[in-house]
Amino acid sequence: VQGQQGGFDELAMNAGAGGIGDGHPALEDVTVRQAIAHAVDKDTIVERVLNGLGEPADAMSVSPDTTWTPTIDEPFEFDLDLANELLDEAGYEDADGNGVREMPGGGDELRFRWAVRSESEVAQPIYELVSGSLAEIGIETEVESYNDTQLGPVIGRGNWDLFVWGWTPFVDPDPQLSYFLCDQVSTDPEDPLNYYNDANWCNEDYDALYEEQNQELDRDRRVEIVHEMLTLFYEEAAYAVLYYSPDLQAYRTDRFEGWVRQPADIGPVIFSNSSPSYAQLVPATGDGDGAGGGGGDDDGGNTGLIVALAALGVLVIGGGAFAMGRRGSADDRE
Repeated sequence: VQGQQGGFDELAMNAGAGGIGDGHPALEDVTVRQAIAHAVDKDTIVERVLNGLGEPADAMSVSPDTTWTPTIDEPFEFDLDLANELLDEAGYEDADGNGVREMPGGGDELRFRWAVRSESEVAQPIYELVSGSLAEIGIETEVESYNDTQLGPVIGRGNWDLFVWGWTPFVDPDPQLSYFLCDQVSTDPEDPLNYYNDANWCNEDYDALYEEQNQELDRDRRVEIVHEMLTLFYEEAAYAVLYYSPDLQAYRTDRFEGWVRQPADIGPVIFSNSSPSYAQLVPATGDGDGAGGGGGDDDGGNTGLIVALAALGVLVIGGGAFAMGRRGSADDRE
């Protein structure tokens, strides 16, 4: 089963709102971030890195049933000519002809540090694909490798420019939306883990819309507000969302029954928001032969597995951030 529950991976850009760290100043310019978004070939990433097991993303997913497709005049489709045009118009020129643009009026070259997650099987190939496109628009990148434990504090201290990671949202859009509030930006280098806003992005209009949707009881109106927030976040391009990827799972129906997909019809059977399979999974009825049904000597083993799954379900539900918040790549989601 390819279980969809809104998970996505993104190229994050350090927008510099926290005022700490040493992020490249060019990334504080929304035009530079938009140009980078136009330099990401999502179709090729899905085809060559994910082996087709995913879907190129339109925008950030905040819940399985409040998806949004960009309706702006010029969505961030792969277009290197347009990316170059944006940078030209904003004054980022390659004055010395070495293939790397400089800040307007001279100064630092557009050389960005790309934090590659060493624990992810997709991080390096994504870097190789995107960095090649960035070189074609006059942006150079340098790899800095971190495991996931190391990368968190680096992000919190603002000592980075680009990285690829991912999220899986909850059922309600509020948690995912809340991560990008201004008060979630890290501002204390001595407390780098006390944050969620890993794009270092702040927008007061976004904050105001968040408060409005948080209090809105009419579902249709609330979805409209959520879509306004997603539009704003998309246009500001602190994230270039790469793809929506499924939870790939295999399970036996001859030995166990009671599997429940969540969300219904499209989701996975385990590692979901409330994981109903953990409570409903039972040995399959019928005459087993040791390889199929749940009778005979298999009963003890089946019961043990169900107990283990139930215990794991409690662990996942109790530590929701592990299963549903910040996650690994498409290959190590468990």
